[in-house]
Amino acid sequence: MENFSLSSIFKRYKWKVSFTFLLLVLENVSKVLQPFVLGVAINDLITAKYEGLVHFCILYAIGFLFGVIRRYYDTRAYTSIYTQVASEITEKQNAKDVEVSAIAARSSLVKELVDFFEHDVTQAFTATLGVVGALVMLALFDGWIFFGCVAAILIIMIIYLLSTGHIYGYHKGLNDELEHRINVLEARDQKGIFNHFKSISRWLVKLSDLETLNFGLIEIVLFALAIFALYVSASAIGATAGSIFSILTYVLEFSNGVFMLPIIFQQVIRLKEISSRLKNI
Repeated sequence: MENFSLSSIFKRYKWKVSFTFLLLVLENVSKVLQPFVLGVAINDLITAKYEGLVHFCILYAIGFLFGVIRRYYDTRAYTSIYTQVASEITEKQNAKDVEVSAIAARSSLVKELVDFFEHDVTQAFTATLGVVGALVMLALFDGWIFFGCVAAILIIMIIYLLSTGHIYGYHKGLNDELEHRINVLEARDQKGIFNHFKSISRWLVKLSDLETLNFGLIEIVLFALAIFALYVSASAIGATAGSIFSILTYVLEFSNGVFMLPIIFQQVIRLKEISSRLKNI
């Protein structure tokens, strides 16, 4: 395999990765339904009925079972992928007499690509399913809250689209510096070592400042959405304790999912830059 990019790794191990996604979907579908069923259980318990509580316990058990199976399988699948890909990259780089510093750096980058499938894609899938599921359920409960969520998504997309170029550039600068770490250390020049770590710190600060700015803007948007949803759900005709609980829980799940997606988006940009270093090596 000459190409070690994200897409090539996925194509090569598509069945292993796809099976983890299937388990993830089944696990999260049950989680999406839990707030609705729990809301029904609350209303049932108020009237001394227990059917809703039984249904909630069954649904929770199903989600728990799929979650355990997925976690058991994931570790074994992705460690196998990493072992094979990292070994192949090292072999090819040795055959081309590439410097040890570059081989070491690229082997570490491969681990990040595999970790992306195991951790980041899992989080992205979970967040996406949570957002989509929450939107569907909120559309059934109240149209105004649904449109409020859609407006929040559009605002957050604009925030991160404006940041894309900066995020890619900062990660490129950081990875350029990291690839030369071993050479810098082998030179044993204290001034050069200091400048190396100082340069890394500058890139990390730039990334952190941009992330902090985006975090603050998103928090304001999601806080406004939560207040709006609370007012609308409590003011609705025929509102019950169970329905208000379900709506607010879905709004919180939506907010958590929407908040995670931009973080994953930033990680995708970083790994896109990493992939460019591992193509045709």
